[in-house]
Amino acid sequence: MAPPSPLTVEEWRAFLDEHNTNIFESAYVRVAIEEGTPLMSPERWEAGWAGAQPASEEAIVAVEERLEVRLPPSYRNFLKVSNGWEYVGPVDLFPLESIGWFTDLDEGLIEAWAGPEYFEEYLAVLKRCVLIGQDDGGSGCWWLLHVDGAGEDGECTAYGWWAGSGEVPERYDDFAALVRREAKTFL
Repeated sequence: MAPPSPLTVEEWRAFLDEHNTNIFESAYVRVAIEEGTPLMSPERWEAGWAGAQPASEEAIVAVEERLEVRLPPSYRNFLKVSNGWEYVGPVDLFPLESIGWFTDLDEGLIEAWAGPEYFEEYLAVLKRCVLIGQDDGGSGCWWLLHVDGAGEDGECTAYGWWAGSGEVPERYDDFAALVRREAKTFL
């Protein structure tokens, strides 16, 4: 049985420390860097930390006010450990100042997917998602939080969407489940 997903600041710190070690010990990451296709910035590689400085509570609240929504607790606590992250699998999690409504940050993609009938049910969800991470290489992947779907615990569903694959977005129970799955898959 897999360990529970990280939710608290302490759990995120332990999870990210372990994930960071796995990244830096990964043959895949080392070969990519040696071949001149680094999967993270040279600054982060040299620092030995794929994360960033923690976000303050004030910075988190300011973004929540800008977006007019409360971010889920698991994501807020992640940000308090690292305000962004390079290489959770192929996806980079944005720093707070770069997150925003998916429709504002990538309106063209939503418009492009408005046609397929099988995709109609996802359009309403995607229009109310906050874009928190992206892989802009290959077919591209977007990580999204459906903030309108928050439960009593404040958590909301998360989606990983490889739009170029022609598939529908993959649903996760929450942000932590998405990160845990993708971190395990891509190392």
